[in-house]
Amino acid sequence: MSGKFGNTKSPYASKPPVVVTTRGGWFSRLSCVTFIYIPNESATSRRVRIPKVALYSALALFCGLLGLVSALSANLVKMASLQGEYEKLRGENTAIRSEAAALVAKLQEVKANLAQVGHISDQVRQEAASLDPRSEKKKVNGFGLTLRARAGLKSESTRTNQASGYPFKFESAQYLAKQNSQDEDKKIDLPAQAVGSNINVDNLEFRDLFAALSDIRVKSSAQLHGLSALLRELQGYRVRLSQTPTISPVKGLVTSSYGMRSSPFTGEAKMHQGVDISAPMGSPIRTAANGTVVRAGTADDYGNFVEIAHGFGVVTRYAHAQKILVRVGTRVSKGDLIGLVGATGRTTGPHLHYEVEVGGRKVDPSNFIRGL
Repeated sequence: MSGKFGNTKSPYASKPPVVVTTRGGWFSRLSCVTFIYIPNESATSRRVRIPKVALYSALALFCGLLGLVSALSANLVKMASLQGEYEKLRGENTAIRSEAAALVAKLQEVKANLAQVGHISDQVRQEAASLDPRSEKKKVNGFGLTLRARAGLKSESTRTNQASGYPFKFESAQYLAKQNSQDEDKKIDLPAQAVGSNINVDNLEFRDLFAALSDIRVKSSAQLHGLSALLRELQGYRVRLSQTPTISPVKGLVTSSYGMRSSPFTGEAKMHQGVDISAPMGSPIRTAANGTVVRAGTADDYGNFVEIAHGFGVVTRYAHAQKILVRVGTRVSKGDLIGLVGATGRTTGPHLHYEVEVGGRKVDPSNFIRGL
């Protein structure tokens, strides 16, 4: 330094600047948080310095992880809830599919029942039509006459049936009415085996539909049973009717009825056990019912005659024929040609002597043929 003091130098002028270095370098220059750890009273304490940046970063990372874990936990809870709803919906879907399959099966059963009902109804109509006297007349070319012993008729027809030993019964209509009334009062039940073993009957979604189908099935089954019984009865009635002598064996005029009469040969009162039907010589003689020829030949009183067994104890006899066209053992149907009208045997002229036996007892043929 110059001046009045001379060349006096400052005491600090010759000393270089001192650089203070701190152990740790740049880490020590960071703003830190010091943690002092004292294991016990006698041990030396330990000091841990953590930069605030690292501490805040760790805290932020922890909070982020905590938020992520919370979000994942919430999602897991939500997924568990959705899984439960899915399982519930899947169970309901399985139950509905099972119900639908059971409904289809029940519909098929009802459809089959109704198809059988329709089929048997057609058969019943055909059987009923075959029992129509008009169809019978047409079938035997005008030789058929109406059966007097018809079910439902009273008084004389009923007495005729009982007297001839050949009663008819026709109770299926009453049976069906009774069955239908019982079905109306029947409570519909839905057992588990009817809709599937894995279906809870009490929780059916389509219970009303199941009940309606079950009702239809019960009624259609009852109707099917009733129609089947009616069909069997009609078939039996048709068979019996076909074997009943319900048509006149020849076209002509009745000249002598069944019962007591004066003999045309002696004039004495005598029982006439058949009817005499006058007809031109050679007129066709037709069998009065289905049956089998059991006798065909000649007798003193009958001349040429044919005897036919029809079953159920019924036998018809055709006498005084000019010619016999069948032999013993021949199966004949109602209206078949079996001979020609003649005057053989003990007779006063060409005619047919016609007899009917029921259970070995000769009865009046007019009991079976109207207008004879």
